[in-house]
Parts: sequence; C-alpha cells; structure tokens
Amino acid sequence: MESKFENIGKKIRDLRLSRSMTQKELATGSVTRNMLSLIENGNALPSLPTLAELAGRLGVSVGYFFAETDEETAAFTKMSRIGEIRRLYRDGEYDACLTACRELPCPDEEILLLSAECSLALAADAFQRYALNTASTHLLEAKAALSDTVCASDSLRTTVAFLEQLIECTTHPALPSDILDTSRFESSRIPVEFFVYLRALSFLDQGQVADADALLRSGLIHSAMYCHILEAKEWMQQGRHADAFALLQKIVSTETPGFFTAFRLLNALESCASTLGDFKNAYQYSTEKIKLLEQFAK
Repeated sequence: MESKFENIGKKIRDLRLSRSMTQKELATGSVTRNMLSLIENGNALPSLPTLAELAGRLGVSVGYFFAETDEETAAFTKMSRIGEIRRLYRDGEYDACLTACRELPCPDEEILLLSAECSLALAADAFQRYALNTASTHLLEAKAALSDTVCASDSLRTTVAFLEQLIECTTHPALPSDILDTSRFESSRIPVEFFVYLRALSFLDQGQVADADALLRSGLIHSAMYCHILEAKEWMQQGRHADAFALLQKIVSTETPGFFTAFRLLNALESCASTLGDFKNAYQYSTEKIKLLEQFAK
C-alpha cells in the first residue's frame, strides 16, 4: 500500500512541477496545502473525489494515476492532451503544438506525424525569413520524428529530404545532379514547375541555352519571376548584360524571391554590374549578398 501511496503522490508532484505550479496553486477547493503535501510525499492516499479534483486541475484523467507501465501512462497522458494538441495544429500554432507533443512520453504514430508536420511548417516559416540554420534544425526534427514512424507518407519524407538538399546547394555555383533527379522527389509537395526551373537553371549553368529556352517556352513554368530570371540569364549567356541587368533589377524591386532564388539573383546582378563596369552597383549587390549570407546563418 505504501508503494501505491508513493506512486500516486510522485505522479501528482511530477505533473505539478512540469506545469510550473506551486503546491499553493494546486491546493485549492477541498484540497488543503497540508493534505497535498502529505499526498505528494506518499504519506496519504487521496479519496477518489479528491483525486478527480486534482486530475482536473492538472489536465489528466484519473486513470493516469493508476497506470503501472510507461505505455499505460503515455496513453492516459495523451488522452488528456490530444484535444488541445489537435486544436493547436488546426489553428496553425505549430510551435506550441510541437512543444506539447514533445512533452508526451512514448509518442505514438499520431504524435510523431504531428511533430513532423509542425517541424516542417516551422521550417517553411524560417525559409521565408531566410533563416536557413533555423530551418535546418526544424528539418532535422522532422526527420527524427519520421524515422520513428512507419505511417508517414512518401510525400512528407521526400519533401523534407528535398528541402535539406536545396539548402545545401543554395550557394553552390552549379546544381548537383541529385537534386535534379525528379524521380527521387516526384511524390514530394514541391511544385513541379520548381523542378523544371531548376533543370533550366542547370542547362544555363552548362551553357546549354537552347535546352533552357525550350523549357522556358514549354509552358511548364508559370511563375513570371522564374521566367524572367531564366530570360535574364539567357541574355547574359548571349552577352546582353545591359538588358539582363535591367530585367533583374525589375525583379528584385517587385518580387519577394525564396532563399534559393534570392541568392542567385544577387549573384547575377553583381556579375552583370561588374561586366558593365558599374562597380558602384556591383559593390552594392555584393554587400547585399553578404547580408543575405548572414541572414542564412540565423
């Protein structure tokens, strides 16, 4: 009987501390602070109504206190928290949802999938702020959650894998063949036109202007920004640097490119300005590129 006293008391104390509650804050209503202290120290066993009262304030079911295995404890804990976790996810409160998922012991398939989805959403938010280190951390969290589940879709797994690779090649002058292998990422959530855009960029990097132009005119790329970037890079290949520079300047003044495109835009602008002998603008875009790299490190 003493071990049962201690087990229930310890669970109450652990839950209270995990919620940053003092004994005074928990001991309200019919439960006195002195009684709570006796219960937590294993010197008294609460009645069922008292236990139900404490369970309600701590956000768990009464059954939680009688669980004898880690699996049973995890099941009762999830039962009491899953409603709030699902609400946080539906409302787009991904940081809070992920924190709540981390607090659950022995996460099951649903919690692991929610954790991965939240981590991916937080990575997407970091991408918008060009904070690539933060995005990488969230992608690693998503990958870790996915490694422990067998129910994750290929879409989720391949999206995480693709974004990890995209970060790695953001500042590389040439795109690696792996990221151009669309068969590896065909089930991902990345739009098809982005893969076509990457392939066209790769053709231009290799001087294959005709192949890049064929993709540009194929109708598979719908983004005006992507089309203008490819057109400007074609002009650079053809020696029309003044035209390319004007078009690239128009893009940066009217569009908000993603992290991958932003770096390449500044690179192209710096290159055009240097070729045209416009060293003032070349210096300006070189400086902006350095600032962007500093942002990537956040």
